[in-house]
Amino acid sequence: MTVPRSNRYSTQSLKKKEIIDDPYSMKQTPKGLLECPECLAVFYRKRWSFPEIPSAQNQKSTAVSPKKPTKQILVPQSFVCPACRKLRDGYAEGFIKIHWPNWETHKAEVLGLIHNEEHQAVRNNPLERVMTIRTRPDGADIETTTEHFAQRLGKHLDRAFKGSIQYKWSHKDKCVRIAWQGPPALKKHGRSGKTSTKKS
Repeated sequence: MTVPRSNRYSTQSLKKKEIIDDPYSMKQTPKGLLECPECLAVFYRKRWSFPEIPSAQNQKSTAVSPKKPTKQILVPQSFVCPACRKLRDGYAEGFIKIHWPNWETHKAEVLGLIHNEEHQAVRNNPLERVMTIRTRPDGADIETTTEHFAQRLGKHLDRAFKGSIQYKWSHKDKCVRIAWQGPPALKKHGRSGKTSTKKS
């Protein structure tokens, strides 16, 4: 028995069903220049970014040879960015659960890696941020503003410290849950765990 063409399913129809919108995304991009009053990120030409701070050399060069005034001066409008709204509402899209029996010895390294990755991510996209970090005796729970940033953090954790990682995506909303298990502690050889030296 053949299925009629009208009842056949196509990959395009399945993709349309799987596309889920972020409730905090900007449905209609407003014209002009927007500035977030909380983080000072700027929205211009359909992209959020932080304004570049001019260095000392750039300031000297502009003082010697001033630039010509631009034809149009854009006055920024106050608008809270999606990341700050998520932080305000406590709406996370990425959840990372770190479990490591040897957590106390590697806690500073792991948290340092997370903060470094956040610093680099924010420079490229101000909407990717760490919302909360809750430490436990055997690990930590981390929440992020986007699922892509959580996935990137998980990959960097696994690449830097090895171990095992699992990803679980939600089908109803834009959300990912990542569970990372740190590698087991190395067993010390010998009864006392100390290296013995032979005297000649």
